[in-house]
Amino acid sequence: MINNELFPYKINHLDKQEGIDYVACKNAALIHIHSLDKHIGKEMKHPAKMNGFFAMVCTKGSVTLTVHMKDFTLTENTILVAPTSVVTFKRCSDCELYIAAFNSDFTSEMNINLKMIMPIISSLHTQSIVHHIDKAEIVQALHHSFDALYTEYTQSVSDEANSSLFKEMAIRHMYASLIYRLCEFIATSHSIQTDIAPKDRSGDYFRQLISLLHEHYKTERSVEFYANKMNLTPKHLSRVVRNHSGKSVHQWIDECVVLEIKNLLKYSDMSIQQISYELNFPNPSFMGQYFKRITGKTPGEYRKEV
Repeated sequence: MINNELFPYKINHLDKQEGIDYVACKNAALIHIHSLDKHIGKEMKHPAKMNGFFAMVCTKGSVTLTVHMKDFTLTENTILVAPTSVVTFKRCSDCELYIAAFNSDFTSEMNINLKMIMPIISSLHTQSIVHHIDKAEIVQALHHSFDALYTEYTQSVSDEANSSLFKEMAIRHMYASLIYRLCEFIATSHSIQTDIAPKDRSGDYFRQLISLLHEHYKTERSVEFYANKMNLTPKHLSRVVRNHSGKSVHQWIDECVVLEIKNLLKYSDMSIQQISYELNFPNPSFMGQYFKRITGKTPGEYRKEV
C-alpha cells in the first residue's frame, strides 16, 4: 500500500478509480494516470502534500498545476521534477501522466549512491525543474519501465504464495533503477529551465523566501523573521517580493499556511484542534478565524465539502 505521507491522493481514494494504475513499495510509488480529466474536477482538485521528491511526466495533452506555490503548464513529453511540495491540479486537456515519487528513507534503505544524485537532489530543495523531452525513446523507456514494474507488482500481490520479501525487494530494485534513469536524464539535459526567471537579484531573494517559508511556516509568520534570516530590512524584502511576484510577503506566508491546513483537513485524520497545534496556532478558534479570513470558509465547512 502506498505511503499515506508520500502520495495522499492515491492512498485515500484513487486506488479504486478507473484509469489509474500504480506500483508501490515502502517510501516509493509510481502512478500511471491514463486520463486525468475525469479526476481533476473531483479528488485531485484539492491541495495535497507530496512528502518526497517526485517527477511528473505528461505523455499526452496538457495539465496546469501549482507546485511549490508556482504555476506550471506541462504539455506532451514535458517532465517536472520537484521537492516536497503542496500540489494542486487546476485544469487539464486530454492529459495522461506518470508520477514517480520517493523520499530520503527510500534512498538510504536501497543504498542508492547519493554521491551521484545528491547534486540533483540538492538543486531541487529550493526550486522545481521543467524540461521538454526531445527524444521519443525516453518516453518509451518510461512506458516500458512502468509496464515491467506493474507486471511484477500485480503478480506479487495476486499470488500470495509468492508474495515474499524477495518479491518486495525485486520491486524496490526495479524502482531504484528507474530513479537512476530519471537522474541521468536530468543531469544530461543541457537546457534545463527552473521555475523562476529571469535570474536576477530579486529572483534570488524570492527563491530564498520560498525556501525559508517551507522550512519555518509552521512556527513563523512575521515578515520580520524572514527579513532577518535574509539580512534584509522588512521594508526592503516586502518591496522586492511584491515587485517580483505581484504578491506581498504576508500573502505568500498565508498561502503556504492555508495550503497546509487544506492538505491536513483533506488527507489526515487529525482533528481541527490537532491541526491548530501542529501549525502553532494559539487555539482552534484562532486558526478558524485565520482560515476563514483567507478562504471564506471555516475549517469545519471545508472538511465537510471535501
